[in-house]
Amino acid sequence: MTVRNATRRVSVLALVVGLLGLFGLGSSPVEAAALPVGRPDAIAIGLAHDRGISLSEAQRRLGWQAHAPGVSQRASAALGRSFAGVWIDTADSDRMKIGVTSAAGAGGARTALSAAAATGLSDGVDVVFVKHSMAQLDAANRWLGDRLAAADAGARSSLAVGERTDENAVELDVPAGAALSNAQSALIQAARSRFGDALVMGTYAGQPTPRSCVYPFCDPPLRGGIRITSNGFGCTGAFIAQSRVDSKFYQFTAGHCGQASLGPWATLFTDGSGHLVGPIHHWEWNAGGDEAIMLVNNPVGWQLPSATVEVTAGPNTTADLQYAISSENFSVLGQRICTTGAFLGFSSCGTVTELELTTTYGGVTVNHLGRGSFCGVGGDSGAPMYASHVAFGLQVAGFSECDSIYQGILAAASVLNVNVLNQ
Repeated sequence: MTVRNATRRVSVLALVVGLLGLFGLGSSPVEAAALPVGRPDAIAIGLAHDRGISLSEAQRRLGWQAHAPGVSQRASAALGRSFAGVWIDTADSDRMKIGVTSAAGAGGARTALSAAAATGLSDGVDVVFVKHSMAQLDAANRWLGDRLAAADAGARSSLAVGERTDENAVELDVPAGAALSNAQSALIQAARSRFGDALVMGTYAGQPTPRSCVYPFCDPPLRGGIRITSNGFGCTGAFIAQSRVDSKFYQFTAGHCGQASLGPWATLFTDGSGHLVGPIHHWEWNAGGDEAIMLVNNPVGWQLPSATVEVTAGPNTTADLQYAISSENFSVLGQRICTTGAFLGFSSCGTVTELELTTTYGGVTVNHLGRGSFCGVGGDSGAPMYASHVAFGLQVAGFSECDSIYQGILAAASVLNVNVLNQ
């Protein structure tokens, strides 16, 4: 996508070559993780198919994306208030873009590219000059997010707001074809007046809806992407977690699944026999997030839970019954992201379309969510969000079937005081 107010793009090719020797590879947890070796990554195969490119080119592009969180963290620290975000441009061969305010000039561009080089990224990244800083977008998003719940109160449909670094703006989304309340219309008018070209308007079809309801089952070991049920409710079990206090095993799911039933939650083996996973240990569904963990009652019986996800065959995935999870990270706009929901019938991949999203579903307003073009249906709440063997989040809701919402995994793990189990 083209960034509004962009004045020029600075290619990394000429600058980074001379910078690589000046910076060591970082050891921060947000740096790109080494991918497991072996047969080709199922996500790369799907990307190659979707883009009509070779497998090696798909792996190259996903390699760029693996650096994005580290680039974002380093560029933000180095540029300060001149930093304007990082995103993946799907219209430009999935290249990474670093936004820098125009006032920072050539010096800011060199600083941004130095940050990329410090993560080990030697190509596939460009600088784009823009008008608004990330700090300005964050402030605008917070202002709108703080007022959204009040504006939505009593309305037939909800508003949503999130950050679009690729547009150098905050996006305020309204339901297509639905009548807005007076309070919602007033908030939109106030936002337009207050933020000007730092605000863009968007629409969505349908209504934000949590994806729990009354597919795939796996034999041991316990892994992500399986159907779990409790007291008539159905959700999806996500990544395996381990307590930061006593090393007990847990499985992630959505917080509103925990609110629906504390359990016990159970699943089936492939022979149809029922087996207990365990009760909800901790759940949150509020402004701070939508996440839960259930205690794995019998880890030995599960042959120890596994740091894997079942990737089922779909339009843009190939089957991998034990897709390894090697790390966890935050997502960036435009990146490839996939999910295995237990009720959709297949794994689905899409693009991150919005971040720091605030919206209301199931009567609860939640902040700091992600939005993407992956697909899901009722019962897919809690489904793992992943790409390139990295855990990114938990599917929690959707505006429509292929316009979906997820909770970031780093925030979920922090709130629940657990670590994502890695291989």
